[in-house]
Amino acid sequence: MSSASENQQGEARIRELTAEFEKATVAKQLDRIMSQYAEDVVAFDAVGALQFKGAEVYRRHWQSCFEFCEGEGYFEISDLQVHVSGDLAYSHFLSHCGGTNEKGELQSGWMRGSRCWSRRSGDWKVVHEHFSMPFDMASGQVGFDLEPDTQAGATG
Repeated sequence: MSSASENQQGEARIRELTAEFEKATVAKQLDRIMSQYAEDVVAFDAVGALQFKGAEVYRRHWQSCFEFCEGEGYFEISDLQVHVSGDLAYSHFLSHCGGTNEKGELQSGWMRGSRCWSRRSGDWKVVHEHFSMPFDMASGQVGFDLEPDTQAGATG
């Protein structure tokens, strides 16, 4: 069983890695992003395939996302929560992401994110990641205009 101080160190490291992920995503630095994933990662992204199995498959997905979003990138993480227990951890957060269009206008939306972490070879790696956007069941419309403080009955 791990000690409270080891869990606190793990939480601090995951917060550091999350900040690095945020910066690397804005800069579209694929190698820095991919360095956080375990080779056997399974990811559920908000766009594309139903699931991505393995770091190489997920790398290709990230690359296609960057190619689609040609302008300046935007990616901000807020409300980060990290929970560590021994060599396993999870984090969840809200992320505001998007990019500029051909007119230089920011097009963005809020998403939900969660990551499952495993300590491997002395550092933390993401073994599962999930990004999603809420949608209205009646209309089928994705909630691109939702913001953390405007979601009825939800905490932001």
